[in-house]
Amino acid sequence: MENFSILVFNAGSSSLKFALFRDQAVGPLKSIIRGTVSNIGGMSSLDWSDGTTHGHIFIEASNHQDATNWVLDWLQHLWPFGSLLDDISLVAHRIVHGGEHFCAPIIVTETVMTQLKELTPLAPLHNAQALAVMRASQNKLLRKALTVAVFDTAFFSDLPPYTNYALPESLLKQHGIRRFGFHGLAHRYMVQRYRSLHPNLADNHRIISFQLGHGCSVTATQDGKPIDTSMGFTPLEGLVMATRAGDIDPGVLIYLLNNGHQLDELENKLNHHSGLLGIAKSTADMRELLAKQNTDEDAKLAVDMFCHRARKYLGAYMVILNGADAILFGGGIGEHAPEIRQRISADMAWCGLQLDERRNQQANGTETLISADTSKISVYVTPVNEEILIAEDAKAAAINYKSGVINVVFTHPKKRSNEN
Repeated sequence: MENFSILVFNAGSSSLKFALFRDQAVGPLKSIIRGTVSNIGGMSSLDWSDGTTHGHIFIEASNHQDATNWVLDWLQHLWPFGSLLDDISLVAHRIVHGGEHFCAPIIVTETVMTQLKELTPLAPLHNAQALAVMRASQNKLLRKALTVAVFDTAFFSDLPPYTNYALPESLLKQHGIRRFGFHGLAHRYMVQRYRSLHPNLADNHRIISFQLGHGCSVTATQDGKPIDTSMGFTPLEGLVMATRAGDIDPGVLIYLLNNGHQLDELENKLNHHSGLLGIAKSTADMRELLAKQNTDEDAKLAVDMFCHRARKYLGAYMVILNGADAILFGGGIGEHAPEIRQRISADMAWCGLQLDERRNQQANGTETLISADTSKISVYVTPVNEEILIAEDAKAAAINYKSGVINVVFTHPKKRSNEN
């Protein structure tokens, strides 16, 4: 393929990140511009940066389609330095849930769109929004560009079978139930970044990575391969999150269903009204909760529960990995909340984990070593760049597709091997 540009969309539940990369004849992809549409459905705004210049614009975006149209129009007409859409050959999208069949980047066709739509119930906060962005981006400005889907679940497509659910095999097979794992791009980025900083360790890495933001997850990785992760069949499992409860006794849900609560009501509460918001009642924003935890008992309890659950997973994954070489913090909370990092890592000198208080307090959204020099385990703040991975994966998929190396539709590796 000749030199080209790649436009990346990364849809969140109420936000839309975008980034533009240019392919170069030699070397890595070059970042041209990146930005975020925040608070979709409310007082929306677009923040952007090209590395030297930064901007902030208030916009009207009642949904993800509006946000996408605004970004495209801005890149085409309102961008102060001329149109940036002229040489785009690929438009790549992050899809949270790939289900059983999508375990690698894929060229999107109408058939694929239909299959992705069927997965929406498994990730209702994200898949529908991503599909809306995908539809909006396939307009006349980008009609000649290939559309590529990159999956968050792909990193976890070959988890050890013993991490799966202890359910009857008939249920597992009939409904395609297994631990899919999520935030795969974020965890993959953190692991690859750590390994690039420590090439002398070869492949002998035991890493515990925390992706802490609106959604939260933790992953245990051995020699670059994930061996367990906190999210499972859907993104509802695991850590306490902004509006999701994380781990919960399934008996609670059966009890509620048997006592008059409707399925749609429970689904809404589990996705939108639980977690930090459910406990604190007033907000799910960790910054606000930390600011008022000394005077608001509900806020304090929400923070306590958040840290306790994360510490429980940290201890469990230390056992699974037989220790750890590194602990990595990414995501909005992981990168910008020193108190949360400190509380998750506190009182663990028994296993060789010690933070440096000054380093931890000063680390704010930049890649920083925050462990003490005497710590046996390295602890880093690792700002996550999912967009560069999405762009690189999309480029590789497009090259293979145009050369006929791969098929348009991907299936699970184990299913492929069974068919062969």
